Amino acid sequence: MNDELYISLIGEVFDGYSEGLLEGSPIYVRHINIRDQRYLQKYYEKYKNIALSRGVESQEDREKRVIEDGIWSPEEDQKIESLRFEIENLKKTIKTIFLPSQQQEIRDNLQERLKELGDLLVKKKEIIGQTADDYATSRSNDEILRFSLYKDPNLSERLYSEDQFAELETWQVAQINKIQEEAHQRLSETSLQEAVLRPFFGIYLSLCEQPSEFYGKPIVELSVYQLKTVLFGRMFHNIFQYTEDIPDNIRDNPEKLIAFSETQRNKDSKGGSGGLRDDASASAIFGATKEDMQTLDLGGGANVSLREEAAKHGGKLNMQQMMRLAGEDV
Repeated sequence: MNDELYISLIGEVFDGYSEGLLEGSPIYVRHINIRDQRYLQKYYEKYKNIALSRGVESQEDREKRVIEDGIWSPEEDQKIESLRFEIENLKKTIKTIFLPSQQQEIRDNLQERLKELGDLLVKKKEIIGQTADDYATSRSNDEILRFSLYKDPNLSERLYSEDQFAELETWQVAQINKIQEEAHQRLSETSLQEAVLRPFFGIYLSLCEQPSEFYGKPIVELSVYQLKTVLFGRMFHNIFQYTEDIPDNIRDNPEKLIAFSETQRNKDSKGGSGGLRDDASASAIFGATKEDMQTLDLGGGANVSLREEAAKHGGKLNMQQMMRLAGEDV
């Protein structure tokens, strides 16, 4: 995206609503806040009880029955929990890994596990089918959606009354949900992180420390997107303040910037650049690629990958070769 689109994105966050077209007319979807989330839970419980009273099984009861019927197994549930545990550990491990290339290996492994988990969950859902929990989720989301729809950008007049909303055709509700989903995708965490790293937002980064003053209203009235924006602004402001030698080519890349910050923190906790002399003419770390060394920016001399250098000498380096790489005259 170019700067104009990022500015528009931040403007949408500041407005607190997204605009869309429904049957040729503009509608305004207010972004939800913490109070809305509280009401969402109330509606969820209300509609779940309605579904249960009509004989629809709960998720828990349905899961027990498919196991009793032999069409799903406890072992498959254990596999799901095992994958979730592994995924959480991989996410934690990425933050402790020193080398970017090794971080990428873990990310690749993480994506494989996420896909495996997703496939298992889809298979399970196909077997279980619709439950009272699903009905409650759908109806409570519809209720919150109705409360979020307005005729005007001042959000002063609701688009539908309760009776009018109940009379909408399924395709109309689907179209409204599509408008909301498109806004949700547009205001994704990645997009918000990229937006706060654009030059135009730089003057606001330090102001993100005080969300209420930044937006001019209490925190409980801030939308989820407004809270995320100041959260990311505060996070990157701290990275710029407390992380040294950030390469210019990653300053506007959220993923690389966060990875670099974690790498520098891990490097500092392990005693700098692997115990090499600061005045060495080459920096070297076991297992590092040249790209790792460039990203880490260790030392002022040539960046050397010991793994690649060892490969040039049959997979091993003797003491003299190691000392030369470290900047010693031998």
